Amino acid sequence: MRDHSSHITVTKDRARELLLGVCSFAPAVERVPVSEAFGRVLAVPAKAQLDMPNCLTCNMDSIAVRWADFDGVEGLPDTSGWTRGVEWEFANTGIGMPVGYDTAIAIEHVVVTTDDAGEEHITIDAAPSRQFAGTTPAGARMHAGDVLVEAGEVLTPLLISHIASGNNTEVEVFAKPVVAFIPTGNELVKPGSVIERAKNIETNSLLAKGKIEGWGGICRVWDIVPDDKAAIRDAVCEAARTCDIVVLNAGSSKGNDDWNIEMLEEVGTVLYHETNHGPGHHSSGAVVDGTPVVGISGPPGGAAFTMDFYLYPVMMTYFGLPAELDKLQVRLGQMFPAGGPGGKPKKLEGDASREQEPKGEVRPSVVSDGREFFGVKQLSFYQEEGSSELWAMPASSTHIKPLEADEMDCYYMLNGQRPQPLYGEILEVDVRP
Repeated sequence: MRDHSSHITVTKDRARELLLGVCSFAPAVERVPVSEAFGRVLAVPAKAQLDMPNCLTCNMDSIAVRWADFDGVEGLPDTSGWTRGVEWEFANTGIGMPVGYDTAIAIEHVVVTTDDAGEEHITIDAAPSRQFAGTTPAGARMHAGDVLVEAGEVLTPLLISHIASGNNTEVEVFAKPVVAFIPTGNELVKPGSVIERAKNIETNSLLAKGKIEGWGGICRVWDIVPDDKAAIRDAVCEAARTCDIVVLNAGSSKGNDDWNIEMLEEVGTVLYHETNHGPGHHSSGAVVDGTPVVGISGPPGGAAFTMDFYLYPVMMTYFGLPAELDKLQVRLGQMFPAGGPGGKPKKLEGDASREQEPKGEVRPSVVSDGREFFGVKQLSFYQEEGSSELWAMPASSTHIKPLEADEMDCYYMLNGQRPQPLYGEILEVDVRP
């Protein structure tokens, strides 16, 4: 049997720190049309190519007038003899002021009548307060060379619209990181296969693809690799040569066919072997040929948040963005179910002396030597009606009222060595990216 006694167990924060410590990305920069830049990370500041507006502009539906006709006049000037196109002209929101006019009066203060000859006449009930009232000067929004959006910003529709308003048709963005996802296991088959006895359907590649692409990357999914040390080594080494980041799924536990750790120790450097939380206890971190290798646990429930915990920070580091998950303080709206993390066996009825004996089917407690161990609990946010305070409930609750469907989930690290939090207690949680 292989020796696992020297395996390094770390906290979630330490695992992230170790992984980020080996990241040395130098992403390429590529120029793309602004219409295709949504969600990309800007690599070079986007600058205005012109002054905008490029002339004196009206900022409301109005009539354009000359300030000289009002300057020094007591009250309102006599407009009965004013002619359209001479003393006044129509001007609408956002258009350049007609040439020769410098001030605007809101159309609500104007009455326009037409005489028998078809000529238009105006009466006004309010005068402008100053020259250029109701207008925006040339260059008020931007001047040529002004930075519209700084490098490092994730390009949202509003930011892209702002960039385009500076007469830009292209932007320079970081190339998307290529992330390899390598599923391993003799028991795995693709969805749609004939499911023979003892086979499981491999779905984590779909989970990974959705997350990786949602975080701005390109996911390259490897064919299922059997539990064979040489085959896993070949897949990981090829991925490390051709991709920016490698995700290695499962095979980091203590089964006789779990070869990932031994293989990684031979071809690279293992940063840690496991974490002090569950699900996801057998998550690992390594580096092969300078490429970070994020080892995630097998079951989808653990794979989902171990990718959030460890792959997401690595990808954000590639872009130069903050690597930590957002944190919030929420109140617990329903206590967690009885029991907790730490591998504590359930009490069995029977002879008291036999209850003290180890049970072959019960794994030894991971906290038997006093170490901390955390249970990762997924919660969902909700708000009480009429309140701005955020509450959160275990995601298994049936009466959750999410703020936004499946976009407001969070994770709480439940400490198995401390009393469980009570209803209404304030918790600090990680927001799912």
